Amino acid sequence: MVSFEYTGKIKDYTQGYIMKSKRFRGIYTRFHTLYPNPEKGTEIVEYYLFDPKEEPVGILFILHGLGTSNIPFLLWMATHLANANVRVVMPILPGNFTRVAHGSVSGKDFFDTDVEKATKFWEQSVVDVLTIVDHIKDQGLWVDNSHLFGFCLGGMVSVMINAFRNDFKRTILMTVGGEMATLMWHSPTLAYFRRSVEKLKAGGKIKHFIDDQKKFKEIFAQQLAELKRFRSVEEMQNSDIHPYLKLDPIAYAQFVDKNRIIFVEALFDKALPLRSRKLLWEALGRPRRYIIPSGHVTWLPFGFIVARFILQNMGIREFKKQMELLKKIELEEKK
Repeated sequence: MVSFEYTGKIKDYTQGYIMKSKRFRGIYTRFHTLYPNPEKGTEIVEYYLFDPKEEPVGILFILHGLGTSNIPFLLWMATHLANANVRVVMPILPGNFTRVAHGSVSGKDFFDTDVEKATKFWEQSVVDVLTIVDHIKDQGLWVDNSHLFGFCLGGMVSVMINAFRNDFKRTILMTVGGEMATLMWHSPTLAYFRRSVEKLKAGGKIKHFIDDQKKFKEIFAQQLAELKRFRSVEEMQNSDIHPYLKLDPIAYAQFVDKNRIIFVEALFDKALPLRSRKLLWEALGRPRRYIIPSGHVTWLPFGFIVARFILQNMGIREFKKQMELLKKIELEEKK
């Protein structure tokens, strides 16, 4: 069973400035997760808030991708969007960057041969992000013009969030795919999963046919065609479909309002097979789609272009605001 349910509110948290610029403040916040069964090392939720000094024109949540290397680029984008007067929140997802599980590697645990273990990281990601949404609202920082930007893993989690709650006016999915059977057996990024399968295969410890590529794909092909029978997220999560399908954004796509989704696909994306991208886009009801001449991650150094695209989709079209994206962040002088 998969569940995104949680109870309680954040009462105790630590918060401090990490940077003070002339146009915004950078704030780092930590609190104990409300997810009931976190892995050791992931218990503390962390998020960055870049808060403009003037009244914000909108609020944007940025959900990063698998691993660590993409995060500095997204933090750059976050600070420059804040410079353009957008309140930006960037959570660190469990199992990544500074929240790696004890004895693990950043990003690895979302695609584990032990699906019960992987499930915890997907569940906690949704719970932690929604808890941060609640915390932002409790502090009186929410803005009606609310947007979500999810890259790769963050985009997959974004689909789940949109299926479960309607906090965000619009969501931009940046180079995102689905269909776990294809991803796990064909994505170059998940080669470590296939190596793990080979190491554990002889021991007979792998369950749910995850070590049998043909059988695994057959199960997915059959059950993907049956997803329409579910009338709610909870019904799907409590069903007897493959446990990895319950972690697949395609299983959540039918519960998402396609008018809230913008799908950005990279033409030369090798990390996400074409089938993976196409199936998710179709499952989402074929929302508005942009195809960019980029690879899966080669757009990251050109964050200005993506940040400008985000501003435009937030309805912020003033030339002056867009030019703030190009300006160097001016830090306040120490006195």
